[in-house]
Amino acid sequence: MEVNIQEDLNAINEQLKKLVEELNKVSTARENLLQQIQNLNGVAMYLRGKISPQEEAQMPDMGTPPDVSEEDLDRSVEYPTTEEA
Repeated sequence: MEVNIQEDLNAINEQLKKLVEELNKVSTARENLLQQIQNLNGVAMYLRGKISPQEEAQMPDMGTPPDVSEEDLDRSVEYPTTEEA
């Protein structure tokens, strides 16, 4: 049985390209979610600062929002670009 190495390599490179593109889309979505979380945390902090002590005492305790630091969300592993060598 003859093995066509070039054809196999092309197929693998094509699969790799598709997976990297998919990973980049997921990464972009992750970055967008991170930005939305940071924006909402900022708005929540602003609104908390506008509440008077009397109003605050009357409000039900919702707990404190989770602190989401940039450090917690950073990737520890980079991934290749879609450019072929």
